[in-house]
Amino acid sequence: MCYSPVRDDARVSKQIRWLEAAGYVVDVLSRGPEHPDATGRALRISEPTSRLHLRTLALLPLPARFRGTIERYIPTDELASEEYDLVVVNDHHLLPWVVKAAPRFARGPVVLDLHELYADNGVGLVHRFVYGRWDSWLLTFISSPVFTHHMTVADGIADIYHDDYGLPRPTVIRNVASYEPLEPSSVDPDRIVLVHHGYAAVERGIDIMLDAALLLEPRFEVTLMVLSTSSLSSLRAHPAITSGRVTFREPVGVLDVARTLNEFDLEMIFFPPRFPNNAHALPNKFFEAIQGRLGIVVGESPEIVPFVREYGLGVVVEGWTAADLAATINSLTVEQITAMKRASARAAEELSAESEGKRFLAAVRQEA
Repeated sequence: MCYSPVRDDARVSKQIRWLEAAGYVVDVLSRGPEHPDATGRALRISEPTSRLHLRTLALLPLPARFRGTIERYIPTDELASEEYDLVVVNDHHLLPWVVKAAPRFARGPVVLDLHELYADNGVGLVHRFVYGRWDSWLLTFISSPVFTHHMTVADGIADIYHDDYGLPRPTVIRNVASYEPLEPSSVDPDRIVLVHHGYAAVERGIDIMLDAALLLEPRFEVTLMVLSTSSLSSLRAHPAITSGRVTFREPVGVLDVARTLNEFDLEMIFFPPRFPNNAHALPNKFFEAIQGRLGIVVGESPEIVPFVREYGLGVVVEGWTAADLAATINSLTVEQITAMKRASARAAEELSAESEGKRFLAAVRQEA
């Protein structure tokens, strides 16, 4: 179960495929649409349609807000007669309902995959009173005895959930991508294309990447392949966008990401440590870029840098300013970029979902 549109959630999609390949029949509870790899039922969480209704509910006490915006739209009655051998809950949006309802339909383990960190991920009054309080309240449910096991995406995040929330240290299942049998594309010295894909927002450093684009030499181009351009609404007037220095490409489905990335040269992953989740980021896009056979341009992110250095995948930017990022990119030669892309090709099989899927199944079977 997840509160995301399940086809767009790469992590949940991998879990579905791993479980189906291991012999499970997987029902999916999500906001839809149906997932092509799940052979069980698709249970749809509907959504409120009135923005005024949502704004009004945002002012209510948090339990009432949850009941009015999420719980009333979950098809609880459709689960009344079910008995599941395994329940995998993704992230934190459904937790108040799960804690109450899961004992009715779970006869086996209930595994909570927390994904990332949800506390202290924004600034300003709107975040503090609308989103921050909401996330903090939802996180009070993660230590419920309903959950027999916890997972997350990176070691630093697992440590925080253990040290700050008192959980047994969650199992780390990285957001790896499935192996793709691709060759690196050739590098055009007059047109070296950088890409940033997935979710893009100011809190994740997109503003710095746009500023850096204005400082790049003419041989470099920047493409954004982002899931939702609404997150960039505050940056639509940025000179890098209005001047055409940064262009957009339509996003693709999760199964097509790596093959689409293959046409590019370098992936920019630049998450300034503005919030704890940024500081410990080990995102899908990193592993998808490897499968796309790209070189990696990364900031000093402690979860990512060891991979980059061990496998020779790319270059680490020293500092978190646009000037730091641009100077590092401008210093790269065609030969260096070609070597990075070849290093990704060598590492692609080892850093793929196949090995991580075995760890996921071992964790849930241990509980079973």
